[in-house]
Amino acid sequence: MKTRCGFVSNSSTSSFTCDICGEEYSGWDASPGPDYGCVSCENEHGFCESHLEDYKAEMSKIPLCEHEFDRDTCEFCPECGEPRWDDLSEYSSYELPSAFCPVCQFVTYAEHEMAAYLEKTRKITRDEVFAKIKEQNRRRRKLYDGEYVTYVCEKFGLTDDILLKELKDTFCTFDKFAEFIFNR
Repeated sequence: MKTRCGFVSNSSTSSFTCDICGEEYSGWDASPGPDYGCVSCENEHGFCESHLEDYKAEMSKIPLCEHEFDRDTCEFCPECGEPRWDDLSEYSSYELPSAFCPVCQFVTYAEHEMAAYLEKTRKITRDEVFAKIKEQNRRRRKLYDGEYVTYVCEKFGLTDDILLKELKDTFCTFDKFAEFIFNR
Protein backbone atom coordinates (compact mmCIF):
# COMPACT_ATOMS: atom_id res chain seq x y z
CA MET A 1 0.00 0.00 0.00
CA LYS A 2 1.37 3.42 -0.97
CA THR A 3 1.44 6.26 1.54
CA ARG A 4 1.02 9.76 0.15
CA CYS A 5 2.65 12.75 1.78
CA GLY A 6 2.23 16.47 1.17
CA PHE A 7 -0.46 18.06 -0.92
CA VAL A 8 -2.52 15.50 -2.79
CA SER A 9 -4.68 16.76 -5.62
CA ASN A 10 -8.02 15.13 -6.31
CA SER A 11 -11.50 16.16 -7.32
CA SER A 12 -12.31 17.70 -3.94
CA THR A 13 -9.38 20.14 -3.85
CA SER A 14 -9.09 23.39 -5.75
CA SER A 15 -6.56 26.15 -6.04
CA PHE A 16 -6.58 29.71 -7.31
CA THR A 17 -3.84 32.18 -8.10
CA CYS A 18 -4.31 35.94 -7.88
CA ASP A 19 -3.81 37.47 -11.34
CA ILE A 20 -2.59 40.68 -9.70
CA CYS A 21 -0.10 39.66 -7.00
CA GLY A 22 0.39 35.90 -7.56
CA GLU A 23 -0.94 34.85 -4.12
CA GLU A 24 -2.12 31.23 -4.15
CA TYR A 25 -5.24 29.91 -2.46
CA SER A 26 -6.16 26.27 -2.07
CA GLY A 27 -8.47 24.13 -0.01
CA TRP A 28 -10.98 21.31 0.10
CA ASP A 29 -14.03 21.97 -2.06
CA ALA A 30 -12.79 25.53 -2.43
CA SER A 31 -14.44 28.08 -4.65
CA PRO A 32 -13.77 31.80 -4.99
CA GLY A 33 -15.46 33.72 -2.23
CA PRO A 34 -15.15 35.12 1.27
CA ASP A 35 -14.11 31.77 2.79
CA TYR A 36 -10.89 31.84 0.79
CA GLY A 37 -10.47 35.61 0.41
CA CYS A 38 -10.45 35.54 -3.38
CA VAL A 39 -12.75 36.81 -6.10
CA SER A 40 -13.35 35.66 -9.67
CA CYS A 41 -14.91 37.57 -12.54
CA GLU A 42 -16.97 36.26 -15.43
CA ASN A 43 -13.79 36.11 -17.56
CA GLU A 44 -12.15 33.89 -14.94
CA HIS A 45 -9.69 36.46 -13.60
CA GLY A 46 -9.01 35.55 -10.01
CA PHE A 47 -7.73 38.03 -7.48
CA CYS A 48 -7.53 38.69 -3.75
CA GLU A 49 -10.56 40.39 -2.21
CA SER A 50 -8.17 43.05 -0.91
CA HIS A 51 -7.47 44.07 -4.52
CA LEU A 52 -11.18 44.44 -5.11
CA GLU A 53 -11.26 46.83 -2.16
CA ASP A 54 -8.31 48.75 -3.65
CA TYR A 55 -10.21 49.29 -6.91
CA LYS A 56 -13.78 49.43 -5.51
CA ALA A 57 -14.19 53.22 -5.73
CA GLU A 58 -13.00 53.27 -9.32
CA MET A 59 -15.01 50.22 -10.35
CA SER A 60 -18.25 51.33 -8.63
CA LYS A 61 -18.68 54.18 -11.12
CA ILE A 62 -19.20 51.97 -14.17
CA PRO A 63 -22.31 53.16 -16.05
CA LEU A 64 -24.92 50.56 -16.87
CA CYS A 65 -25.97 52.22 -20.12
CA GLU A 66 -24.15 54.23 -22.75
CA HIS A 67 -26.51 57.21 -22.79
CA GLU A 68 -25.21 60.64 -21.86
CA PHE A 69 -26.92 62.28 -18.88
CA ASP A 70 -25.97 63.94 -15.58
CA ARG A 71 -25.28 60.91 -13.39
CA ASP A 72 -24.68 63.10 -10.33
CA THR A 73 -28.24 64.43 -10.26
CA CYS A 74 -30.34 61.74 -12.02
CA GLU A 75 -30.93 58.36 -10.37
CA PHE A 76 -32.07 56.73 -13.64
CA CYS A 77 -31.31 57.21 -17.32
CA PRO A 78 -34.07 59.34 -18.90
CA GLU A 79 -33.80 57.36 -22.17
CA CYS A 80 -33.76 53.72 -21.04
CA GLY A 81 -34.59 53.81 -17.31
CA GLU A 82 -31.42 52.01 -16.18
CA PRO A 83 -29.94 53.07 -12.82
CA ARG A 84 -27.15 55.63 -13.18
CA TRP A 85 -24.46 53.26 -11.83
CA ASP A 86 -24.17 49.55 -11.44
CA ASP A 87 -23.98 48.46 -7.79
CA LEU A 88 -20.98 46.30 -6.93
CA SER A 89 -22.55 45.06 -3.69
CA GLU A 90 -25.27 43.15 -5.59
CA TYR A 91 -22.86 40.55 -6.96
CA SER A 92 -21.40 37.54 -5.25
CA SER A 93 -17.64 37.29 -5.33
CA TYR A 94 -17.63 34.35 -7.74
CA GLU A 95 -19.93 35.98 -10.31
CA LEU A 96 -18.34 39.40 -10.52
CA PRO A 97 -19.17 41.08 -13.85
CA SER A 98 -16.29 42.18 -16.03
CA ALA A 99 -17.33 45.81 -15.45
CA PHE A 100 -16.02 45.45 -11.88
CA CYS A 101 -12.89 43.44 -12.63
CA PRO A 102 -9.72 45.57 -12.53
CA VAL A 103 -8.11 43.26 -15.09
CA CYS A 104 -11.04 43.41 -17.53
CA GLN A 105 -11.18 47.21 -17.14
CA PHE A 106 -7.43 47.58 -17.87
CA VAL A 107 -6.72 49.05 -14.43
CA THR A 108 -4.11 46.32 -14.01
CA TYR A 109 -3.20 43.20 -15.96
CA ALA A 110 -2.79 39.47 -15.57
CA GLU A 111 0.83 38.52 -16.28
CA HIS A 112 0.00 35.54 -18.50
CA GLU A 113 -2.24 37.69 -20.71
CA MET A 114 0.29 40.53 -20.88
CA ALA A 115 3.04 38.04 -21.76
CA ALA A 116 0.92 36.70 -24.64
CA TYR A 117 0.19 40.25 -25.82
CA LEU A 118 3.84 41.33 -25.71
CA GLU A 119 4.98 38.20 -27.51
CA LYS A 120 2.54 38.94 -30.35
CA THR A 121 3.21 42.67 -30.58
CA ARG A 122 6.90 43.01 -29.72
CA LYS A 123 8.09 39.87 -31.54
CA ILE A 124 10.49 38.69 -28.83
CA THR A 125 10.14 34.97 -28.27
CA ARG A 126 10.05 33.30 -24.89
CA ASP A 127 13.03 31.19 -26.00
CA GLU A 128 15.13 34.36 -26.48
CA VAL A 129 14.27 35.62 -23.00
CA PHE A 130 14.77 32.19 -21.43
CA ALA A 131 18.23 31.95 -23.02
CA LYS A 132 19.17 35.28 -21.37
CA ILE A 133 17.93 34.06 -18.00
CA LYS A 134 19.75 30.73 -18.36
CA GLU A 135 23.00 32.66 -18.89
CA GLN A 136 22.57 33.87 -15.31
CA ASN A 137 21.43 30.54 -13.91
CA ARG A 138 22.06 27.38 -15.93
CA ARG A 139 19.88 25.28 -13.64
CA ARG A 140 16.71 27.14 -14.53
CA ARG A 141 14.05 24.94 -16.11
CA LYS A 142 11.19 27.38 -16.56
CA LEU A 143 10.51 30.93 -17.69
CA TYR A 144 7.85 32.71 -15.65
CA ASP A 145 5.39 35.11 -17.27
CA GLY A 146 6.50 37.91 -14.95
CA GLU A 147 10.11 37.49 -16.02
CA TYR A 148 9.13 37.64 -19.67
CA VAL A 149 7.00 40.78 -19.15
CA THR A 150 9.78 42.48 -17.16
CA TYR A 151 12.42 41.69 -19.78
CA VAL A 152 10.34 42.98 -22.71
CA CYS A 153 9.27 46.10 -20.79
CA GLU A 154 12.88 46.93 -19.96
CA LYS A 155 13.98 46.34 -23.55
CA PHE A 156 11.30 48.68 -24.95
CA GLY A 157 11.17 51.18 -22.07
CA LEU A 158 7.58 50.29 -21.20
CA THR A 159 5.83 50.93 -17.90
CA ASP A 160 2.57 49.49 -16.57
CA ASP A 161 0.83 52.81 -17.25
CA ILE A 162 2.03 52.87 -20.87
CA LEU A 163 0.94 49.26 -21.43
CA LEU A 164 -2.50 49.74 -19.87
CA LYS A 165 -3.11 52.89 -21.91
CA GLU A 166 -2.04 51.02 -25.05
CA LEU A 167 -4.55 48.25 -24.28
CA LYS A 168 -7.39 50.71 -23.61
CA ASP A 169 -6.65 52.70 -26.76
CA THR A 170 -6.20 49.65 -28.98
CA PHE A 171 -8.93 47.31 -27.76
CA CYS A 172 -11.43 49.34 -25.67
CA THR A 173 -12.90 46.12 -24.21
CA PHE A 174 -11.43 43.01 -22.66
CA ASP A 175 -13.38 40.84 -25.13
CA LYS A 176 -11.52 42.40 -28.07
CA PHE A 177 -8.21 42.02 -26.22
CA ALA A 178 -8.95 38.35 -25.45
CA GLU A 179 -9.91 37.76 -29.07
CA PHE A 180 -6.54 39.18 -30.15
CA ILE A 181 -4.34 37.21 -27.73
CA PHE A 182 -6.29 33.95 -27.75
CA ASN A 183 -7.43 34.08 -31.41
CA ARG A 184 -11.05 33.52 -30.41
